[in-house]
Amino acid sequence: MNKIIEFFQSNELLSNTGFATRTVVSIILIYFMSRFLLKRAAGQFTAFDFVFLWMLGALAVAPLLDGKILFATTILATATLYLWHFLISWLSVRSHTFASLIRRQSTLLVEKGIINEKNMRKSFFNNDLLLAEMRLAEAHDLKEVNQVRLEPSGHLSIVKNSKNLPPTPADFKIPVPPGGLPTVLINNGKVIQENLILLGLTEVWLENQLFKRGIINIKDMYLATISPDGEFYYSIKNFH
Repeated sequence: MNKIIEFFQSNELLSNTGFATRTVVSIILIYFMSRFLLKRAAGQFTAFDFVFLWMLGALAVAPLLDGKILFATTILATATLYLWHFLISWLSVRSHTFASLIRRQSTLLVEKGIINEKNMRKSFFNNDLLLAEMRLAEAHDLKEVNQVRLEPSGHLSIVKNSKNLPPTPADFKIPVPPGGLPTVLINNGKVIQENLILLGLTEVWLENQLFKRGIINIKDMYLATISPDGEFYYSIKNFH
């Protein structure tokens, strides 16, 4: 019992039990911090967001590095930091003026094929890096480019000249099937009933589709999906 109580106390030298207990609690704390973070694409994190995440991580592991730090203090500091981040993020969404104060604006690096040397120097962006990023975006020549902007996330936005854009089916008036992601009907031998209901399908219809393909037992299926244009895909479990 004394070993467990050590977790709640300030102790300069933690025992193995105390350290293991604090490690488990730190993992749980990190999980809940990541679970309730604001949803945002990784590429859209700003410098403010990254600093916030670093501080949260440092707070979570602090009781492991220093036995004198109490978890109550860590939880209080974490909750305070999270609330401030939430408040600032909320205000930046509500107020464009406030957002402009804490978020960087995109920087124009190339306009109409001409490199803006001043903005390149300010952004610590050299020609080799610019050309490398352009090649990744399938823009191999500056003559093809109308604009290149360095976004606050650190990614480049490249806008090609209209004459250098690849043709689309709409340009040739070619009909295309409806887009979208396939819907999972069977996952590891289990029928996803809510997806069948969403598509207006029944399990009998699904069994018939499998029977046409020589499959009798649904539990033998590893995956079955249907695309927006009605294309049925299936994969059988590998029993070897």
